[in-house]
Amino acid sequence: MPRLSLTLALTLTLCAGVALSACQQRDVSNQHTDAARETFQAANYPLEVRYDASLIRIDGEVSNYFDNGGWQLSKDAPGDRLILLKLPESDDVATALWRLGASRDAKAVANCLSLPVNAQAMPSKTTLAGEAFTGFTLGDAGMSHFQNVEGYRAVVNDTCYAIDLIVQGTNGEVYDPPRQPPFSSDEAMKRLRAISDGLSFTGG
Repeated sequence: MPRLSLTLALTLTLCAGVALSACQQRDVSNQHTDAARETFQAANYPLEVRYDASLIRIDGEVSNYFDNGGWQLSKDAPGDRLILLKLPESDDVATALWRLGASRDAKAVANCLSLPVNAQAMPSKTTLAGEAFTGFTLGDAGMSHFQNVEGYRAVVNDTCYAIDLIVQGTNGEVYDPPRQPPFSSDEAMKRLRAISDGLSFTGG
């Protein structure tokens, strides 16, 4: 009996140690998960975006062939570009951008749900952060450059919110030797859509 009790005690101690180790590993895993994400909180708008820390946040002016450095595609009203994120693999052949903009300008709010020229409306609304957004797609090309856009617009509490998913670049065949893009347009769009899942309105 004493030998059996000793064996049982050792077994329970070992199991407890394994359980504690597993718990500690889960805690560390959660810490790594949290550490791998960044949180952006807008200064003048009640929203935040949690996004993967591997994404590159772009500050300052942005200029390129399609000149899309504003708060949204249209330039007919003033607004604020809140955050612009780029997939880390982006290069001069192909770049993928996720942009969030907002405006309380009366003209911007009035025209918020109007589609850009040549845009194609999505068949149904898209729910993001609990709000219904009007969506559209838009493609453009010229001088060996291309741009594909998925746009989402919503008016929330008299504010126009604009989300643009942009994949743009250059035809790799114009290079000598030809170059391959770092990702396909479909792959990049899928990853950009995932960023939108981190958007939330914080009230106020």
